[in-house]
Amino acid sequence: MSSLPNAIDKRMNIFALTWPLFIEIMLRTALNTSDVFMLSGYSDKAVSAVGVITQISFFLIIISSMVSSGTGILIAQYNGSNREDESTYVAVASIIMSAIVGIFLSLFAVSAAYFLLPYYGLEAQVENYAQQYLFISGSMTFNVTMGIVLTTILRSHGYSRSPMVINLIAGVLNITGNYIALYQPFGLPVYGVQGVAIATVTSQLFSTLMLCCKLRSTDIRVPLSNWKTVPRATYQRIMRIGMMNAGEMLSYNLAQLTIIYFIVQMGTASLAAFTYAQNIARISFAFALAIGQGSQIQTGYFIGRGLIDAILIRVQKYFVVGFIVTNIVTITIFLLSDNIIPLFTDQPEIAALTASLITGSILLEAGRVFNLIFISALKAAGDIKFPVKMGILSMWGIGVVFSYLLGVHWGYGVFGAWMAIAMDEWFRGVIMARRWRSKVWTRYQLT
Repeated sequence: MSSLPNAIDKRMNIFALTWPLFIEIMLRTALNTSDVFMLSGYSDKAVSAVGVITQISFFLIIISSMVSSGTGILIAQYNGSNREDESTYVAVASIIMSAIVGIFLSLFAVSAAYFLLPYYGLEAQVENYAQQYLFISGSMTFNVTMGIVLTTILRSHGYSRSPMVINLIAGVLNITGNYIALYQPFGLPVYGVQGVAIATVTSQLFSTLMLCCKLRSTDIRVPLSNWKTVPRATYQRIMRIGMMNAGEMLSYNLAQLTIIYFIVQMGTASLAAFTYAQNIARISFAFALAIGQGSQIQTGYFIGRGLIDAILIRVQKYFVVGFIVTNIVTITIFLLSDNIIPLFTDQPEIAALTASLITGSILLEAGRVFNLIFISALKAAGDIKFPVKMGILSMWGIGVVFSYLLGVHWGYGVFGAWMAIAMDEWFRGVIMARRWRSKVWTRYQLT
């Protein structure tokens, strides 16, 4: 790293970038799992409802990422090439755009609670829980969108620890709110799903306010009063990169929503098991996800500096580390599954289905590592269209098609759908690894 400028080279070290991201991802995983864990003691039907809402919420976050993903890549490359004015323009433009997009998404989420959910064909009680949760959490999507962009600005300048600390505090607030909503402390009534949703929204609002305060205390220049001076080309560049970048994620989420639809037809037990397994599996790929996000920031910065060969080798090393750690964690979860599953459910059918999915995760999560690391690096390099095209082909041609064939048509149920997702991850992952090693991405330049 000695060839890098001294101003931010320490913050762009992969360890400095990754460890706060890993802790933050584990925290978010714990929060998501705590919602499911606490709700499981309230109702398995409430868990099924949250499983459906999670997919819709993720869809909203993906649309939000059209702003934040373009922001992160551009700022990293501008910082690497010492173009501070352009970096400032991007930060200002992204905050303004996030507010506009966030308001639109909030309106969409509220409408979806009443007009989209009925198409899932859920049981009456499950649909009622889902409507309650989505109406409350969805109405504040604009706050989440703002928070994502603020976090991206901080991370792209190498400030990874601050979002971690803020999310830690927000997480404690969320868990406390869940406890109050579900466990009747001080003789309070049970607020159920609505109470859990309110706790989530409150913690997110606190997080965004704290991110604003942190941004003002750093050396990052974000003069919002000068928004009129931001070149139109900056907005266009953010959206162009962001729309391509979000395309792969959007395709993935729509494919997951389709797979969820298939699983709904298999019954509430299958949907609950899928939800439990997804939450448990997040622990498996948390480390690889952190490395992927950290390497994306570092890749953009290195490319801005022209250090192509250095980042080519580094990303491949990051993959090897991520692959080894992910497999160790996944196998450990498998070995401890008899102790983990009873924490979520005591229903024999749901427990058996969840156990089968955890077994399948040994294959699935190993394949996912390829995509988490290599796709992130390719996007940071500006090679975005190829992952999007391959994603659409693989997610739908393999993931969705084989989820139907294995899960519904050939009768393997939710385990068949789980294996179809694994097939998609491996197919895309191997191709992305070859793409990175080929250095084709050196032809692309975003800035």
